[in-house]
Amino acid sequence: MRKSLFAALLLVGAMIMAACGATAPAAEAPAAEAGCKAGLVTDVGKINDGTFNQYAFDGLKKAEADLGIAIKYIETQAQTDYDKNIQSLVDQGCEVVVAVGFMMGDAVKAASEKFPNTKFAIVDFAYDPALPNVRGLVFAEDQAGYMAGALAASMSQSGTIAAVGGIEIPPVQKFLKGYEAGAKSVKSDINVKAVYIDSFTDRARGAEAAKSFMAEGADVIFGAGGQTGSGGIQAAAEAGAFVIGVDQDEYVTTFQNGAAPGSDKIISSAMKRVDQAVFLTIKDVVDGKFTNGVAVYDASNGGIGLASYNKADGAIPAEVKAKMDEILKGLADGSITTGVTLN
Repeated sequence: MRKSLFAALLLVGAMIMAACGATAPAAEAPAAEAGCKAGLVTDVGKINDGTFNQYAFDGLKKAEADLGIAIKYIETQAQTDYDKNIQSLVDQGCEVVVAVGFMMGDAVKAASEKFPNTKFAIVDFAYDPALPNVRGLVFAEDQAGYMAGALAASMSQSGTIAAVGGIEIPPVQKFLKGYEAGAKSVKSDINVKAVYIDSFTDRARGAEAAKSFMAEGADVIFGAGGQTGSGGIQAAAEAGAFVIGVDQDEYVTTFQNGAAPGSDKIISSAMKRVDQAVFLTIKDVVDGKFTNGVAVYDASNGGIGLASYNKADGAIPAEVKAKMDEILKGLADGSITTGVTLN
């Protein structure tokens, strides 16, 4: 009864203020939901897809474990969901939102303008000019591709190698152009075949492309197209060709730590340390050191490289392994350049 009387008095008071022309204070915006320091939006695909999204998620989980922060993530089902997924993490109070992949460039730009107090990071995209609250995480894919090409040419007996690429966007182009450059640095007359497939999730089309290349004489296949590329190298390995993965060690992911058929045929993977880039970005936010612009990960800072040779170790001659070490050192110190440019 007392509460009802108090509420009534407040209402009367408000009516009197309005009648006298008094202005009520503006309502405050609802507080952001607590419990999220860092959020991640995948590109189309899952956090356990064995490729790009999974590696980024590993970096997010490392931040949770090492930095003791709360995290959230959203798996994107379709490209039309980018905007709403980013918005969801902002609404949940995430201080930094990481977007996985070049395809989210427009969505991140729009969100950064709409939410200037939120920090954003995007993998594989650099804005020109830079946006004040966005960090682009980019990699020297041409260097990783160069090493993959040099290894492929060194291991080829037929004189023909191939690459199965995903959507023809700059990171994939750099992988494939680097692959050709690295191969020709070892054998100038090597025949390098390549294809771009307009999907990062079509394993069947990747497998079909790889088998087609093998029918044309390719005996080493590089997959650089998410699950599409993974489907290609898995099919090729099962058919007896040497293969090279991409982004992370696909011996661990695609070939299930050696349990999957063909796991003795994956000779390495062209690594992009997306996990490290995501972790370090979140750490900068936690430490109050976040900067906008572009962060580049290459051979000089451990951002790219070749994965272990795993089961194929015994098939790779010592001189080839030494050559790979020499190339990585040269890329790191600048004495070797890939010569790759994009139009």
